[in-house]
Amino acid sequence: MTIWQPDPARFTGPRYRAIAEALADDVREGRLRPGDRLPTHRDLAWHLKVTVGTVSRAYAEAERRGLIAGEVGRGTFIRGAEPPMPSALPREPERSALVNLAQNHPMPGEETALFAETLREIANGHDVGELLRYQNHTGLPPAREAGAAWLSLTGADPTPERIVVTAGGQHCLATILGAYANPGDVVATEAMTYPGLKAACQLRQVRLEGIAVDAEGILPDAFAAACRQWPIRMLYLTPNISNPLAGTLSAERRKAIVETARRHDVLIVEDDVYGFLIDRPTPFAALAPERTFLVTSLSKSAAPGLRIGYILAPADRVDRLALAVRSTIWMVPPLMVEIATRWITGGIAERLATAKRREAAHRQVLARRILGAAVLGEPNAYHLWLPLDERWRASEFVTEARRRGIAVTGANAFTVGRVASMNGVRVCLGSVADLGTLEAALGTIRDLRDAEPDPLESVV
Repeated sequence: MTIWQPDPARFTGPRYRAIAEALADDVREGRLRPGDRLPTHRDLAWHLKVTVGTVSRAYAEAERRGLIAGEVGRGTFIRGAEPPMPSALPREPERSALVNLAQNHPMPGEETALFAETLREIANGHDVGELLRYQNHTGLPPAREAGAAWLSLTGADPTPERIVVTAGGQHCLATILGAYANPGDVVATEAMTYPGLKAACQLRQVRLEGIAVDAEGILPDAFAAACRQWPIRMLYLTPNISNPLAGTLSAERRKAIVETARRHDVLIVEDDVYGFLIDRPTPFAALAPERTFLVTSLSKSAAPGLRIGYILAPADRVDRLALAVRSTIWMVPPLMVEIATRWITGGIAERLATAKRREAAHRQVLARRILGAAVLGEPNAYHLWLPLDERWRASEFVTEARRRGIAVTGANAFTVGRVASMNGVRVCLGSVADLGTLEAALGTIRDLRDAEPDPLESVV
């Protein structure tokens, strides 16, 4: 292995691109020659004191330029400086001055390099042409088996026949609403909930009602009262690391909610997209399998661009879900399905999820050290909830934070119905690759929270 020790400080821009520039410069100057083997992602990350994800992005950029190539089981080698193949994908623009703590992206890891390896393996396979043909609306048997294996990690007891493959978590919601919610039906959810659900219900012309919550999640008594008040067709919730409050429902609350749902014949949509980050309680899909749609995706645990989701449905409801998939996208793109299937069956998906859970916990420690104990949420979550006192309105805090170069999301984006929301902002920890930048941004957020608002800023 080449003892390559670059000096990325010579180059400007994001750290990963500076590393790629250093590599390109060393190739041009002859310090690296074709056939030289590069350090592993972890070794180079340790030497440069950066994250493994930063090195993975750097190697992916160098591979895009045609400088290096990875060989499964052997490592990464210098190819030389020949130009890369033309690509329809635009080069990533330089990062703006705004530090994005508003979007809940997963922490970067080794998925870019693994994606390139998997694409090479698929391209060299004998049946690659099958990926260009029409396939079953619910997914071929290997894909449904992989989905069942992935969802078994939730504590449910899935079978492949009950799995529907979708084009991501948002498509899971659109599929379920399309199959089982008619315009004008009432769907209940947490009073502070995932904005993507709000958009999906609006498109479907479904009436969305918010149920009161606390830091843990939905209040069972409030749900029972809502069922007596409205003809609720469906309940959507994120019981494991809710969005935005990052709380997890206790086993007692889950049982109480199931009892009410059975009494009033309410379907349950259980979104487990963040469940891999914690040791999950028993899922609703195990407590009430006859009425629960358990949904997840690989967007948070592997990569957002891998648009694959899975629905574990009651056996007698799969056919209508298949019809909804057919009427929206006909089938999930087979290439994406193939990659996801290989990653799940080969253990890559679980490996990536474990690394992201570890990195999330590390960033939460950093955030809580800076922001203090007042924050809400699981200590492994990608995001946290920062409560604000009566001096600040969330909308004003968001505006002032943006003026200081930091984007966060206020309570209004998540609020549903007439139930009062908790005054505060959601702070996401995964979008910023560089920990130094994240630490500085969190310090600015802390200082802003503790400062007195400028009363003139509220005057129009």
